Amino acid sequence: MAQKQDDKPPEKQPRDKGKGVSLSLMARLWRGYMVCYWPQLAAAVLFMVTLAAAEAMFPVIIEWVFASFDTGRQATADGGRSFMDYIPLEPTPRNVMIWGPVLLLTAGCLNAASQYLYSLSTNAAAIGVLRDLQKAMFGNFLNYDYAQTREDGSGQLVSRFTNDTTTLRESLTRVPNAIRDIFRLLVLLTMMALYDWVLFLIVALIYPTIGLPVTWIGKRLRKYAGGVQNQIGDMTGQLAESMRGARMVKTYNLEDYEKSRADASFEERHALLFKFVQMRAANDPMIMVVGAIAVAAVIGTAAWRFSTGDLTGEQLIAFVVILTLLSQPARSIGTLNAVLQEGLAALERIFWVIDRKPEITDAADAKELVLNGGGTGASIEFADVRFAYPGGEAAIDDLSLTVPAGQMVALVGESGAGKSTIFNLLPRLYDTASGTITIDGQDLRGLTLKSLRDHIALVSQEAILFDDSVEANIRFGNWAASEEKVIAAAKAAAADEFIRALPSGYQTRVGDAGNNLSGGQRQRIALARAFLKDAPILLLDEATSALDAESERKVQEALARLTEGRTTIAIAHRLSTVRDADLICVMDRGQIVEQGTHEELLTRGGIYSRLAALQFRED
Repeated sequence: MAQKQDDKPPEKQPRDKGKGVSLSLMARLWRGYMVCYWPQLAAAVLFMVTLAAAEAMFPVIIEWVFASFDTGRQATADGGRSFMDYIPLEPTPRNVMIWGPVLLLTAGCLNAASQYLYSLSTNAAAIGVLRDLQKAMFGNFLNYDYAQTREDGSGQLVSRFTNDTTTLRESLTRVPNAIRDIFRLLVLLTMMALYDWVLFLIVALIYPTIGLPVTWIGKRLRKYAGGVQNQIGDMTGQLAESMRGARMVKTYNLEDYEKSRADASFEERHALLFKFVQMRAANDPMIMVVGAIAVAAVIGTAAWRFSTGDLTGEQLIAFVVILTLLSQPARSIGTLNAVLQEGLAALERIFWVIDRKPEITDAADAKELVLNGGGTGASIEFADVRFAYPGGEAAIDDLSLTVPAGQMVALVGESGAGKSTIFNLLPRLYDTASGTITIDGQDLRGLTLKSLRDHIALVSQEAILFDDSVEANIRFGNWAASEEKVIAAAKAAAADEFIRALPSGYQTRVGDAGNNLSGGQRQRIALARAFLKDAPILLLDEATSALDAESERKVQEALARLTEGRTTIAIAHRLSTVRDADLICVMDRGQIVEQGTHEELLTRGGIYSRLAALQFRED
């Protein structure tokens, strides 16, 4: 079941700590990602100025048009100034009939072109920044410890790559738009002040009151936005679980159970979204009310100014046009805070992924793993090793084991005995709590992770394939291998024959998680990958469990050749697969309770003897 976000450690949930954190986030976004898109941003500034100029032309043209209807007008009223004098045409009905449509169409086309090019420039920068953030997120994610990837859950991580970046994209688009709208607002307010300073003061006093409720709403929107984004991650993980486990759901008639889980997630999401929508829905109406108050005050005052001769009719109309043009940028700036808070919540989560540091890293003086040579694998020694998974009991408890170079050691025992944990500790997917693990006398903690893992090949019981070609999935073992070696590895894994029978042979895509192939086919491709890597240390986790009898026989023969001269540790549930191992270790509760050869353990009458009696039906 997907883990609830509230159950996770506090450090996994980024929290807003005030305006300082918000400014720090925005400054980091600018320095680290946006500044490299300065050509697009510079072009956006140019188009922003052009747009403001085109918009400012409308009230001037309207004033000029209406002036033609007043033949006895004064050039300028006592209370303000006129901008139509900048039009080198007398405001006569004939000139307005000919040139009025031309001027309006010119201003409209210039406005439209500027808006289009401005939007293109800002969006190009925004999607470029998102791409760079996603690259940085995934690049750092690949450095995570195995434990960190399991702890976070795929749903939460996928949500950061998809939902959070989508939310941030809207904010990145709106912030430049807000700068544009602020510039438009300044231009229009300047014209308004020059037309009539009294009306300007009324607007200037009323509109700033929008900021008080908008700020209050914005704080709550950011809180709700973070909750919505976190819940998306939980829901994504749960849905992915249901889809991956479709076979079990159908077989065990778990449809009602899965539906109840999904319904609970959908209800939780509905509740969070409704709170979020409530707050966001209040934003625009509040701005609209304040805007209506401003218009009402302007109309009343304008009528009074007109009656006293301080304002001409055409100036009043031009002023109303400016006021109408003000509403769009004012509303945009007012709603910016809501979008910005959502974006900052998403940005916190994105930077958390980028900033998170792995706990298992190379030591400052780490060295390359160097084997003793001779082509006989490597000796491995576990000395008093203890390990426990977070929040659990000891999975390995004071375990000591020596695996001589070139020999095969089999681990058997019930599930939970600690067999897989040994496989996790050897390539340092986890670090021991105490004790040491050495390869040819070299402590794993003193080795570089790359050199350590280059010497280990793992074939797990669950074959992991990526949605790529068969050849690519085999080449993961060695990208530099020739085509002949790839085919040889496939033949060694008894896979060549069925691969050639696929629609496109080695270039056939295996599908999501290899779903285009059978379980046995997936396992043999994973085996071919291990053959191709040709590592001196092999970790085999029931590597032949998914094969039919004929394929198992072929693979067992190939494994016998492959393990010769190499150090192999094998987990076995079917004892028939390891009866020829050099040493068999029986594990129970994280300890080795019996060890010896197959024949030796049978004669002791212990756990192994009882397991063998059940599997081989021996007395």
